Amino acid sequence: MRRRIIAVAITVLAFALLALGGCAAAPAAESGDMGVWGYVVAAKNAQLEVAPQQQGHTSLVVERVLAPEDAWIVVHLEVDGKPGMRVGLVHVTKGESTIISVPLEGVTTPNVIVAVHADRGTPGTFDFDMEKATSSFDRPFFVDEKELAKVVALN
Repeated sequence: MRRRIIAVAITVLAFALLALGGCAAAPAAESGDMGVWGYVVAAKNAQLEVAPQQQGHTSLVVERVLAPEDAWIVVHLEVDGKPGMRVGLVHVTKGESTIISVPLEGVTTPNVIVAVHADRGTPGTFDFDMEKATSSFDRPFFVDEKELAKVVALN
């Protein structure tokens, strides 16, 4: 009987250590190289086509987006090669959408980053916080371990 109690105690302790180890790993993703922290999808189900150079700073045209579910086209300033402040946002429905005009406001950099995020929080409300990216509902899609995003130069 005593051996059985010890075996159960060791099993419970092992599960507790595994659970705590998983909890401790999450904050590290917020601070450094985040790796894949969005929603993983196959390339055949999520695609983004946008011209690498566009004229003007008031709107941007996405030629085509294929979304595996309702989604957001999100435009951020490019700051040191990373997404900065959000300057554009348009909702798209599941499936293929073409010639989508994204209004831009507050563009202060020559390049922007266009990304496709899931709409998994409150439908029709963009539920994404850059400060809490990994715990936000409307995280970006990832294809082949890379965020579904492209850099666009605005002239």
